[in-house]
Amino acid sequence: MKLEAGQVAVVTGAANGIGAAIAAALVERGLRVVVADIDSGALTKIATELGDRAVAVPTDVADIEQVRALADRTLTEFGRIDLVFNNAGMGTGGPSWEVTPADWNRVWAVNVGGVVNGTHVFTPHLIAAGQGHIVNTASLAGLAVGLFGAPYAASKAAIISLSESLRGELDLLAPNVGVTVVCPGPVDTQMFRGLAELATPPEDRAPEAEALPPEVMDKLAPMMAGVAEMAKEMIPAPRAAEIILGAVESGKLYETTHPEMAAAARARIDTILESFGTPV
Repeated sequence: MKLEAGQVAVVTGAANGIGAAIAAALVERGLRVVVADIDSGALTKIATELGDRAVAVPTDVADIEQVRALADRTLTEFGRIDLVFNNAGMGTGGPSWEVTPADWNRVWAVNVGGVVNGTHVFTPHLIAAGQGHIVNTASLAGLAVGLFGAPYAASKAAIISLSESLRGELDLLAPNVGVTVVCPGPVDTQMFRGLAELATPPEDRAPEAEALPPEVMDKLAPMMAGVAEMAKEMIPAPRAAEIILGAVESGKLYETTHPEMAAAARARIDTILESFGTPV
């Protein structure tokens, strides 16, 4: 889908990170943007920085009524919806059996429920308009084994599957509405920086930084070493936004910020096929 001045985009999870960078990149291209996030203070600041082509609508994407209100406000302000970026997300960690059901449910409600709600509310508007594009933010974690981050990894795997189904259905019923699922690698966001900080050796960590107990760090040492290596490949959020918008314009179903890190997905698939007795 060609991005053009005058189009209207809705971006969730827009108070920081990739969402904020996408919104800024769209405004630079002349689009009008409705930014949404549960953090109303940070969201208002972002909208102010973006100027008069941006409107802030505080939204909890896990609440279907708030997502409906987001769509209504967008139509009231701008009279159309062309692009939807279901980008809001969160994570939690620890051994799968120690993550509380409440934490599992909250991650699922935001990461998967937010995409489900966005799909349910916005897709009919795009179909009625005869054109548009939906972008769902997943993660490379949804394609590989997510040790000590199962709620996040499982939710991102679900987003990939949902996006594949949505793309196939729209290809049949509304081929002018596109779908892209983005699988970012390490991007400079609050979420990844927090994880990277935990992986920083104690002697290099800021005194006020959050720290895990030494006995926990010992158990998580292999994972933290992997996080530290990933942090070396971290890219700025504006660069990630440009990659994502390029995928929209080229009509790609799948996109990642780090193709060189996708080998983990291939290894997982090969392992599955080998277990099935399928030659790889």
